Formats: sequence, C-alpha cells, structure tokens
Amino acid sequence: LGFQRVFELFNRSEGVYCDRAFFPDPQELREHFDKRIPITGIESQKPLSAFDVVAFSFAFELDYVPALEMLWFSRIPLRSGERQKTSGRKTGFPLLMAGGIAISANPEPMAEFMDLVVIGEAEPVIAPLLESLRGRTFRAGCEELREKLSRIPSVYVPSAYQLEYDDSGVLRSRVALAPASETIKRAAASEDELPAWQRIFSPEMEFSELGLIELMRGCRRGCRFCLEGYFYRPVREAKLKAVLAGISELRRFRNKLGLIAPLVPDYGQFRELLLHLAGEDIPFSVSSLRMESLSEPLLALLKKSGNRTITLAPETGSLRLKCLVNKEMSEERVLQGIKLVGQCRFERVKLYYQAGFPEESLSEIDALVDSVYELQNALASGAGLKKYPGVVEVCVNPFVPKAWTAFQWLAVEPRAGLEQKFNRLREKLGREPGLVLKLGSVREAVLQAVLSRGDRRAGSIIEDLALGRRSLNQVLRDEKICRFYLRSRGLEEVLPWDFIRPGVKKSWLRSELEKAVMGKISPGCRQGCRECGAC
Repeated sequence: LGFQRVFELFNRSEGVYCDRAFFPDPQELREHFDKRIPITGIESQKPLSAFDVVAFSFAFELDYVPALEMLWFSRIPLRSGERQKTSGRKTGFPLLMAGGIAISANPEPMAEFMDLVVIGEAEPVIAPLLESLRGRTFRAGCEELREKLSRIPSVYVPSAYQLEYDDSGVLRSRVALAPASETIKRAAASEDELPAWQRIFSPEMEFSELGLIELMRGCRRGCRFCLEGYFYRPVREAKLKAVLAGISELRRFRNKLGLIAPLVPDYGQFRELLLHLAGEDIPFSVSSLRMESLSEPLLALLKKSGNRTITLAPETGSLRLKCLVNKEMSEERVLQGIKLVGQCRFERVKLYYQAGFPEESLSEIDALVDSVYELQNALASGAGLKKYPGVVEVCVNPFVPKAWTAFQWLAVEPRAGLEQKFNRLREKLGREPGLVLKLGSVREAVLQAVLSRGDRRAGSIIEDLALGRRSLNQVLRDEKICRFYLRSRGLEEVLPWDFIRPGVKKSWLRSELEKAVMGKISPGCRQGCRECGAC
C-alpha cells in the first residue's frame, strides 16, 4: 500500500499531477535492453525524463538494481553528480527522490543516485516537500532547492554530507554541510492520518481480487530480526470508525477485503471489526497470523470468506533460536492452533522459516525439519485423518541482518554454509508426499545482505549490476566485497546508517543483542514504556 498512499497524497495536492511507472514485465524486458526503450508513465505515456520529479518506492533492497535500469532505459544519468553537470541542457533532468522502509533504514547504497530520500512515512512530509518545489526551477542541479530541501525534517539530501573512511575502509566520520542536519529523524504518521487503503484497482496487480486496507503500523511483538517491528515503533492503530469508512469505500470496487498489518489479530479493535464483517457478511483475508493467536471463530470466518490458503511463520524449530530471535511460543498453544487449522481443512498451509541465524548448527536445521513434521501431523490430527488432505508448503529463506535491528552487528553466514543447510533440507523434506519445499535464493540473499548494511561505496555494485558491467556471480566471487560487507561489525563502530533516528536507540538495540546471546526473552512493544526510546 505504500506507493498507493504516496500516489494518493500527491494527486490530491493542488497543482500536482502524479503518474505511475513500473519495471517492464519479463516478456518486454529484452526489448527495453536491446533498443533502450524509455520507461513511460501508465496514464500519460510520457517518458520518465519528461517529468519534474521521479520518485521510487523501495520496500526491498533488491529493487535498487531495477530502479537504476529504469533510469538507464530512460536516458537519465544514474549519478546525482552527473545530472548536475549536464543540467545546463534546455530542460535539465528530473529530481530523483526515494522512500520506503528499505532505503529509510539505510539510504547510503543509493546515496550517489538519489537527490533526496524521505526517511520514514510519507504523510507528514508530502506537504512541506511540495511547498519547497512550488514555483521553483527544481530540475536536477538547482543548488538553492537542495539547500531548501535539506531543511525539511525527515528529508535526507545525500550531497549535503562529506564522508571520511579510515585505512581499513570503515566509516570514520560524517560532516553535514550547512544547513543540513547532522541527524535525520524518521517521519511518523499520527493515528489520525491512518488508515491507508487501496486507491488503484487493476487485474494485473498482486492480490487483484482484494480491496486492501491497513489496520495499524508497527508491531508489538519485538522479533529481533524484523526491521518493520523496530523501525515503525511505537505502534499506531487506525481508529475503527476510519477503518469502517475505508471499507465502505473499498466495497464500491471489490467484494473481498485484505486486512493489512504486521500481525492482524493484534489490532486493538479486531474483535469489533470481526463482528462488523460477520454481521455484514463481508469476506476478507489477512496478511499475517501468529500461530498461538489462532482461534476457531477467526479461522471459521476465513474459511467462510473463501480463503483456501493460510500462512504462518514458525521461523525455526530450535528452542535456542526461538529465544535468540525473541519468538518463543507455547508449544501447547501452537499445536492447539494448528489443529484448528487442520479442522478447517484449508487447501494449502504455508509455513515460513529462516535458515542461517547466528551460530545456527546443522542439528538446528534438523530441528526445523522435526518442526515441519510435527506441524504436519497436528494438521492431520485436526482434520481427523492419518494424512492432511491439503498441501503443506514449506518456505525457507536465508536470514539477512538489517540495519536498525538487534542483529545489525552480526556477520552473514557464508554461501557455502547456507547451501549446505539447504541441501540438508532438500534431502529431508524435498520428496515428502504432501509437502512442497521452496527455498529462497542464496545468491540474492547475499546481495541483499551486502546492500542492507552497505555504505555509499556499495552503490558501485548496484551500478555495475544495472549496467551489466558485472554479473551477480562475479560480485559474489569478489572476496573483498564479501569480506567487508558480510563481516560482523564492532559494537562501537560508526555504522553508515547511524545518522538516521528512527526512534529506537542504538544503545537499546545493543542491549537486545546481549539478551539474544544469553537466550533471554524481552517483552514486546508496550505503549509508553520508555525503554527503547521510541515513545
């Protein structure tokens, strides 16, 4: 919903026209590369180079490479400095901006390409940003505009900072050039600005049959690997009245709803919302569930709504790792919930796990396998059968440490170790009847790990991949890159993203890391507790 929210906010602002553009479909991509066909806006069919501003939404680091490819197709110089040098041409180049959780947590790998980055949520920033742009020559290269933009809270202008590295390549210092601020505070929407809901409907969109609406931002659970759970603290909930108004609007376009939140049942007025949906006979789906929060009424409503698939995230089968990641769950409640799922006989049950957690052993991979079989047996038991009649889909992704999480200092497991673990999973689960095993790409996970904690120099990797100078295999075989970017970080080291102020304190994240190592469980996000610094 992020880019749709920004699309809505721009287009309801006076004097602003906002179009949409996307990376080409696979069947069109070859032609774009061969003939360098520019990317165009969906509504206007104007090339990107004809717009005053081109804004990117980055939810994942792997989107950085396609973004630069879109610029290359459109004959827009990739680097901000190059656009400034050539801005003497008659029209100049568009101002490039970006937002989204991935680039908000650590904008540095894209700092050489973007003119500005909105750190955090769009709602508080759009109005002052547009005010700075109105009535000005705001194509790339306008120094007056850059200075004005750097004064806006939560707007990061990378060219307004000078960086210095020590002999080992570690960041030594960052100096802000006036009037830029030394730190950038994350923008956070108020509860009164929620919820966002779907504004664009197309059969080509993912979940095209649903009308999507968010219930809350932030998560109360405190999983130590989760960027969203840390970065969007404190939790803010949309008022039920506003949610119902959004639902009424959505029902004009879609019969079935998609309820969006990090953990939907944690919404404070979820029971009241369920009663409304049941009373109005409105079908719905949910973005996320936690195994110990499954209930018979909720599952019955999901089944009645025509949902054939249910998605759950055990993460690991090892008790040590559950404590490490702060996701300890009562086994009794988990099995009770899974039996209820089996009782409803969903056609497909998706189970999400991660591999490559800190100090993870092969025996803990075996515990993951045992967990899958235990849950499969519980599903069969709930269905009253020897074998569950539906498909159990097991999805295992490599763990990637993220900036602004408790694991931001930790090393990434080498490719060889991850491949060994994935081979173990293939051996033990790959041919099991009734199970479908899906393993995430180790190569892409390693690249994601490089970019999620990269510095400005990592931008060259993105550029090389976008322009075809190096293949992904060549990048991953570069020992210098892997040694530097996949290493553990010193607790006192200056990190490339330290200047961001999301709310949670670095010292508190360090204490969470210490608790993780000791296997201690921390309480989740509680309103006004004053511990993490977000409230």
